[in-house]
Parts: sequence; C-alpha cells; structure tokens
Amino acid sequence: MNVILFVGVNGVGKTTSIGKIGKKLVDSGKKVMFIGADTFRAGAVNQLREWSERVGALFFGDDRTDPSAVIYDG
Repeated sequence: MNVILFVGVNGVGKTTSIGKIGKKLVDSGKKVMFIGADTFRAGAVNQLREWSERVGALFFGDDRTDPSAVIYDG
C-alpha cells in the first residue's frame, strides 16, 4: 500500500493534480481511493468526490471539523 499526501496553499492545483495522478494509477490497474479531508474549504470534499467519480476511484470523506479523524477513518 502507498499513501500520497498533497499539501499546499489554496489555488495551486492540488485537486486537479490528484485527479490526474489518480486517473493514471487507475488506468494502470491500481486500486485508488481519494480521501477528502479538507474540512476548511467549502466544497472541497464534493470537488474531490466528483474527481473520484470521473476517474473511477473509491472515495471517502465528510465535513467533520477534524481532518485527521477523516483520514484515519478513510
């Protein structure tokens, strides 16, 4: 199992990059799960959920206030 964590300031393309890398991994036969743990930005979890549906990845996320709890449960 590999874990890739994306961290950065708002608006630099993290979500888009996650989608593109996820698509490449899914296409190569890997099992991929996106975990939406950005609980501070409105719509962030839904945006990542949309990307997971586009690329065929699994998804876990919710709008709790503790991002570490979301990641742990995912």
